[in-house]
Amino acid sequence: MKKILFWSMLTAGVIAIFFFMKAVFNGSLILNPYLLSVGAIKIKWYGAIIGSSVIVAYLLARHQLLKEGVKEDEFLLGMVFVIPFAVLGGRLYYVAFTWSYFSKHLNLVLDTRTGGMAIHGALFATFLMTEVFILLRRKIKGSCSFSYLQAMDAFAMVVPFAQAMGRWGNFFNYEAYGAPTNLPWKMFVPPQYRMPQYMSYKFFTPTFLYETIADLIVFYIVYTYTQKKRTRFGQTFALYLILYSVFRFFNESFRLDSLWFYNLRIAQVVSVVLIIIGAVLFAYVSKNGKRVEEVRNS
Repeated sequence: MKKILFWSMLTAGVIAIFFFMKAVFNGSLILNPYLLSVGAIKIKWYGAIIGSSVIVAYLLARHQLLKEGVKEDEFLLGMVFVIPFAVLGGRLYYVAFTWSYFSKHLNLVLDTRTGGMAIHGALFATFLMTEVFILLRRKIKGSCSFSYLQAMDAFAMVVPFAQAMGRWGNFFNYEAYGAPTNLPWKMFVPPQYRMPQYMSYKFFTPTFLYETIADLIVFYIVYTYTQKKRTRFGQTFALYLILYSVFRFFNESFRLDSLWFYNLRIAQVVSVVLIIIGAVLFAYVSKNGKRVEEVRNS
């Protein structure tokens, strides 16, 4: 009976989502970017989804880390320490590559209410500040219950799912879309969200959906690999760098809002670099990295 109820609810949910998406994509339903707007209290869907993705990522990583002997309070403290820097990194990265605009609007550099975040900036800040947290923890407390590559594996195992969730924030904001198209799955973008040079077009490539699917594929691979195939710390992290960067490289070519450096799409350049780093790291840790079993059996 429970199985029948579960599958009935799942089927009903899928059907409801299908018709909801169909209405948005054909333009018969226009999305409101605000989940809540009462007086001075304004909460966007984007912020709510990003916040939810952090919680989901924590819950997914928690079980794995506890098996490896990581102290939950220390892991939570690490997240609280790193997340603000990740947000700041994502913003400053975006600002740096759109400096021609922000140099004239310095008061908006830290104002994220109108958008402007870059996932690569958030990733780099996370990579750096996780190491800073571990070093500070060891200096202050004398030890840390997790190593850098152990933390990066946990991050890489769950962040693709969080990224997939985050792309639906783009959906509610009508952003991160691609070139005009007549494909059957084309998405209607209201005039106020169109780039000036594309005002005469109504339907665009839903690149947010492409990346959602890609992120879910990456999540399935790295999560399954961590549970069944990983033998040394750092392998999951390296695999994530490779897989996500491959998908991002190709998806970036469809987007209209890419960050540029002269005639190069920054995300594609960074993706190539991360693929190389990921491949080198995977080869190195597979031979020289600390074995996972050493931690589980200690």
